[in-house]
Amino acid sequence: MRQAVILSAGLGTRIAIVARGYPKATVTTGTRPALISQIQQLHRAGVRRVVVVHAPGDDRHILPLLARAFGGAEVEFLLAVQPRPAGPLDALACASEHLSDGDLTLVLGDTLVSDFAELPPDAVGIGRVETAREFCLVEADPSGHIVGYEDKPDREGASDDAVVGVYRFADGALMRQLLDEASTHGGGELSDLLARYGRRRPLSAVRVRGWQDLGSYDRYLAANRASLLGRAGHRFTVVDDGSVIKSGNPALIAAQVRWFRALPQTAAGLAPRLLEAGEGWHRTELLDYPSLAQLLLYEPLPPATWSLLLTRLLGVMEECLWGPTRRKSPELAVWCERVYIAKTEDRLAAWALWEQIRSRAFVVNGATVPSFDELWPHAVAQLQAVAASATYSSVIHADMTFSNILLARGFGMFKLLDPGSAFSNRPGGDIRYDLAKLRQSYAGGYDALRENLFQLDRTGAGRWELRVFPRPSPITVTADEVIAAAGYDLTAVRLLEAVQFVSMVPLHHENPDRQLALYLRGLQLLTAVLEGDPHALPRA
Repeated sequence: MRQAVILSAGLGTRIAIVARGYPKATVTTGTRPALISQIQQLHRAGVRRVVVVHAPGDDRHILPLLARAFGGAEVEFLLAVQPRPAGPLDALACASEHLSDGDLTLVLGDTLVSDFAELPPDAVGIGRVETAREFCLVEADPSGHIVGYEDKPDREGASDDAVVGVYRFADGALMRQLLDEASTHGGGELSDLLARYGRRRPLSAVRVRGWQDLGSYDRYLAANRASLLGRAGHRFTVVDDGSVIKSGNPALIAAQVRWFRALPQTAAGLAPRLLEAGEGWHRTELLDYPSLAQLLLYEPLPPATWSLLLTRLLGVMEECLWGPTRRKSPELAVWCERVYIAKTEDRLAAWALWEQIRSRAFVVNGATVPSFDELWPHAVAQLQAVAASATYSSVIHADMTFSNILLARGFGMFKLLDPGSAFSNRPGGDIRYDLAKLRQSYAGGYDALRENLFQLDRTGAGRWELRVFPRPSPITVTADEVIAAAGYDLTAVRLLEAVQFVSMVPLHHENPDRQLALYLRGLQLLTAVLEGDPHALPRA
């Protein structure tokens, strides 16, 4: 079993402005805590046993975070405490009792990389730095084997050979032995341990992609700016004046610009201000609030708080956006059929696997799921009924998943990001579309899939095990009650939720596993709705 040790016992004093008294491992970069990003990447690389070394008392924050984000993952977590700050070698020694004989990956708590799988056994990750004197540098022979280390050299300038804080050792038993010897002889630096290991088993210097260093505030800022996520093919650029430029698909950008400009005065504060726009780009103000997805995935909020938040969210949407823009629309039924039926069929037709997969039935997590071709005619009949019941059109967001809803938690105010493209010339549509997007997050696990917090394994011909790491949502019943209490047909919302899962599959072409996971999840939900099962997925 591959194992890893993450050294997260540092006090984080250099990034105290963002840590705010919490463990450095829980500081968010992009959309999630650094520790979650590290473990997710390690899991993808095949690691199934993780030791987290932490400072005294930090376990009260780290344990709930791991339980929440990885409660359904097949990963063994162990914690080891470093009683006092004494450097990375001492921190690693604190974990030595938990080390087994096999493959060991070592990660410093302030280091992120794109893919741990790129690091072969007996290798040290290296990268380029602009300030060599702040890092340990390596010297390698022509074959790439490390022949020397230089800790924080007293010279200016850049270097391409800095140790970035990720290491992989093929022999965990040897590492444990060397740690015991280092403890007996008075410790030293981590580079000393690397040199001793390298004399027994040569270590290679390997360049890693996507290295981000969170060890100081300026480097944290650079990493956080680089971590902004958007739809595939879109790019965000943070501007120092407090704005962010989004660039990408011109049609989607144009649709988003129309949405911003169509907001009524009552909803002027419900989204970031649109500052300017051009062909294929727009610039809006930058907002630094957590998303509802972050709160659901990583913070243990009680159901009563979620009930309050969602009740307030629906109330704000009705008062500020849906209500003021509501109008009777004879064309809405046509809009619904186009978006719910035609768009789904058009999108799936563009999926490279579509003709191979559309007629296949599956067994997912032990339960039989009919093929799309078998389910779709029945779904279309119900979607047509949903469309026929649509009378009043409102300006909708059209991608109102939890990831696109920010919360100013001290004031209970919401900000909507990244509107969708379900509208063409005007941003009007069926409110139930927005509600279904909400349900994708609080019931369907969409945000966990989007964050790659899942594992998809083929267990036989047509048989798949889909394991979503966060436990089943604890707020599904609460949120469903809020939507029903607002007067909406929950069955129609669940049907649209299922169709949206299937419809969005081609949009995630950068990750084929996620595409298949979304497709299987959509078929699960669609089967349940059509069969009248109120509980399509396990409930907390």
